[in-house]
Parts: sequence; structure tokens; C-alpha cells
Amino acid sequence: MALAFLPLRLSAFYISIFFVIGCMMPFWPVWLQARGMNGAEIGLLTAVPVLGKMIFSPLFASLGDKLGERKRLMLFFIGVSFIFFGLFYWVNGFFALFIISILYGMSWAPIMSFGDNLTLLSTRDTTIQYGRLRLWGSLSFIMMSFGFGFVLEVTNEQMVFWTILAAIFLTFVATCGLPDLRVQPLARARKPIRTLLKDNGFRLFMVSVACIHGSHALYYAFATIHWRSLGYSDALIGFLWAEAVAAEVIFFIFGGRIGARFAASGLLILAAFSAVLRWTLMAFDPNIYILLVIQSAHAFTFGAMHLGAMHFMSRAVSLDLSATAQSLYGASAFGVGAGMSLVFVGYFYEAFGAQAFFIMTLLAIGGTLAAFALKRFEKRVEDLR
Repeated sequence: MALAFLPLRLSAFYISIFFVIGCMMPFWPVWLQARGMNGAEIGLLTAVPVLGKMIFSPLFASLGDKLGERKRLMLFFIGVSFIFFGLFYWVNGFFALFIISILYGMSWAPIMSFGDNLTLLSTRDTTIQYGRLRLWGSLSFIMMSFGFGFVLEVTNEQMVFWTILAAIFLTFVATCGLPDLRVQPLARARKPIRTLLKDNGFRLFMVSVACIHGSHALYYAFATIHWRSLGYSDALIGFLWAEAVAAEVIFFIFGGRIGARFAASGLLILAAFSAVLRWTLMAFDPNIYILLVIQSAHAFTFGAMHLGAMHFMSRAVSLDLSATAQSLYGASAFGVGAGMSLVFVGYFYEAFGAQAFFIMTLLAIGGTLAAFALKRFEKRVEDLR
């Protein structure tokens, strides 16, 4: 297809995959609660698919680099994800839900990493900006999270399952339209994961994004449940989620200019410091008017982190290691960081309520320190050139 259609094809992928995320992130805990799960069980069950990124995303992406494949592997894993997610309809009880969550998390783990990598590869020598494409995913998240709040008020929690299943199918259809780009397969002797993990800068990058995004775990898993306990309507809760991502969209619109002016480490510092402020304020259980202001900080706590990560990998990682680097970013930020945090946030929330956000603040402080260390490392490397 002509280059003119490339942004449309890539945007369709982000729109569809963020339909999945836009329903699952705010409302999957509600579906689990309706199945009789308590706070600790919800924390574990939401952690399992995220932890899948930590283990399986790097393994599958390493396979992609070794084979030089992207699109066909994506179609395979999305198809398997559709089958595994459909099994949720038939099971009850924590153990059965836990097993299906493992299977779904394993198959879904590499999809976003492959998609982002395919986007960066296909737009590398063009004027198309990653942030402008990614913002369509954010808009999709807004439409789903905000709109589904109204749907949930007039239906029941089972609609969460059917909506996510349909969105996974749409993601498969959209992926069929992606360019089938391939890279030179890695030499048999080269080990992409080991190569990247030997790099000091890349290790500091992974620690920083793990702490920054890990600090979002309590928000992702229990914000909807907590706001429901305060008497907020599902429509208002959907608006709060949508507002956060709308702020992220605005940030991505100006992402090209921001990325040109700031180093990747600078964007990570901005994200980490903003997360420290955001979670500290959340720990005081602010009223709705202050909460509306706090939610806009998502532009920095997530948007700046993700844009900084994309810039770091595009400048610091070679093409033949790009899929593995993308997956290690996903594994550290969304697996080690958010996944490991999700394992424990259920216990923290049941014990401390909103004050558990102070623990998220500590994680964000760790991300700030790692981002400053990365900045110093980059400066030393630059001085040696």
C-alpha cells in the first residue's frame, strides 16, 4: 500500500488495542469483584497478565529478532489471546481464574511491544511522528473508559467480558492491515537479551521505567473500586479515567517538539518527579475538585515516561535489537514494575486504604534517582565522544 495510507493503518492498530486496554484497566477489577473475588485476589489476578510481560514478552520478542518477523507473530499471539480470554466465560473460583489469567497474559504479553516496534521501523525514514500515531490509542482509551461507564450503569458487569473479547477481535483485524516489515535475522551466536542487559545505560533505563510505571499499580487496580466506595457514579469514574488519558493525548500532540528539546533522561525525570507529587496527593484522599486536577498529571507520569522511553530506544538501540529492546522496556515498566507492584497492592489497599499511595510515592522516588543516574551516565558517554 502507498505511504499515504501508513498512518491510517498504524492508527487503526492503536485504536483497537486501546479499546482492549480502555475497558480492561478500569473495569476488569469490577468484573472480578462481581465474580466474588476479594481485594487481595483481585490484586493477584490483575497482576498475572502484567507479570506475563516480564517473562514472555522478552522471550517472544527475542524470537522475533532472531527470525526477523513481526506481523505474523502478532497475528498468531492475538488469535491465541482471543481463545484464552474467551475461557473466562466458563470458569469460576480463584484458582480457575488464575490459570486462565496466566494463559491469557502469556499470549497477550508481546503484542504492544511488537506493535510499537513495527511502528518505529515503518516510520523511521519518514516524517510521521510516533506521538501523533500513539495519541489515537489514547483517544480510543478515552472513548472506551468514559463511554463504558455509562454502559455499565444500564447493563451489568458481564458486559465487561464481552466488550474486551470483541476488542481483541478488532485488534486482530487491524493487525491484518499492518505492513509486513521484516528485519535481517540475528546471527545464531548473538543473544539479544544478554547484549542489551550488559549495557549500563540500558539497565538504568529499565530500573527507572520499572519504578515510575510500577508506582501506578495501586491506581490501575483499585482506583475504580475505591471511587465506587466513595459513592462516585460509574459515569464519573469513567470520566476521571478519560480525563487522565486526555491529558496524555495533549502531551503526545506536542511530543515531537518536546522530544527534540529534551533528552530521554530528562523526560524520565519529569515523569518520576510528577509521580512523586501525584501519589502523595492521592494518599490524602482529595475531594473531587482536587482529584480532577491530579488526574491531569497523567500526561507527565505516564506520557513523559513513554515518550522518553521511545526516544531512548530509537537513539540508543540498533535495528537488529529493536524488538527485544521494546519488549525489555515492556517487561521492566509493565511487568517487573507494575506487575510486581500489583501482586502486593491488594494487601496494601485492604490494610491502608488510600494511604497506600504513600508506598507508590516511594517507588516514584526510586524512579527519580534512577533517571538522574541515567542522565549522568549519558553525559559521561557524550563527554567521551
